[in-house]
Amino acid sequence: MMAEGGLLDSLEGVKDEIIRQKALYDTLVEEQAQLVKTSSEREHQTKEFTDRFVKITKGLEQYKEQRLETVNSHKQDLDSLNREEDELHEALKVTETAIEEQEAKEAEFEGATNVNTVVPKREVVFRGATVATGNPQLFDVKSRVKYPMEGGTALITFEDEIVAQKIQSLQTHKVTLEGECYITVEAHPVQLMVPTLVQMDTRVCPRSILVSQLPDMDSEAILDKLEIHFAKRFNGGGEVASTRFQEDTRNAVLVFTEDKIALGLTQKEIHEVSFPRKSKHKVRVTPFVNGTVTHVETKALACPRTVLLTGIPGVMDADCLQDTLEIFFQKGSNGGGEISNALYNPPGQTVVALFEQDTGI
Repeated sequence: MMAEGGLLDSLEGVKDEIIRQKALYDTLVEEQAQLVKTSSEREHQTKEFTDRFVKITKGLEQYKEQRLETVNSHKQDLDSLNREEDELHEALKVTETAIEEQEAKEAEFEGATNVNTVVPKREVVFRGATVATGNPQLFDVKSRVKYPMEGGTALITFEDEIVAQKIQSLQTHKVTLEGECYITVEAHPVQLMVPTLVQMDTRVCPRSILVSQLPDMDSEAILDKLEIHFAKRFNGGGEVASTRFQEDTRNAVLVFTEDKIALGLTQKEIHEVSFPRKSKHKVRVTPFVNGTVTHVETKALACPRTVLLTGIPGVMDADCLQDTLEIFFQKGSNGGGEISNALYNPPGQTVVALFEQDTGI
């Protein structure tokens, strides 16, 4: 049988052990709660890291796709630029070739379009007249206007324009015929449409030449001798395709069958040609220029010395009636004066009168 003192010690020991175990349990429970909390936090962090990783991975994939698209786009742009560069190089080569060809043509026909070169020389004399200063004109073209006359009309040009104005102001005139007969005619001013501005596009004909300073002789004989002379290679010529004589300027135009012949002849310019009954005669060879009228401006111009008579019946022979009109309008008593030209056109006929520049000579 255990003693009473020993039992108490044993109970105290058990109690202390219980207290110690209880404290240990509380510690374990607290540690377990802390572990659960830490595990939950780590799970949350893991989820956050996982979400961030997925987001970053997705972003990287999108960036790679965008970068690939950008690279492909830049590659296409680069390919397009390379093609454009190749096309520009080709166009540059074509342009350089065209410029070289144009420069060769310009060098070949250098000076050919110079007006002082292509216009034949003409002898001029000063007659005492002056004009106002201003822009010089390269060409002075004399006006030649065709005026259609109806039947039963007449044109009379007086020496003095005051006389013409007086005849026009009187308007109606009774022209006496043979015996006591007369006809009544009306006087009107003559209005002509004349050019005031003419614009032309010109070009030098590579196979043609203009020959000037020709001798005063038959045009057919001139053309024959020119063709014979300029057909010879020895004279720098070649086969002649055609010849033409300009009666108004007394110049000749020769057309060759080959290029460059005309250029060589114009560069020499002065040539000696043998004409019948003449020794060597010097002619001038210049380029032949063709022109196309691109713009014309005109204005109405009154002829100060010319009068148009209308209402003239065909009562007698045309020549006799024209003489009668001239005699009537020459008389000062009828308001007339000296007549320089007259033309009568009988009824039923149409003629064309040619008006030329009044030189005052």
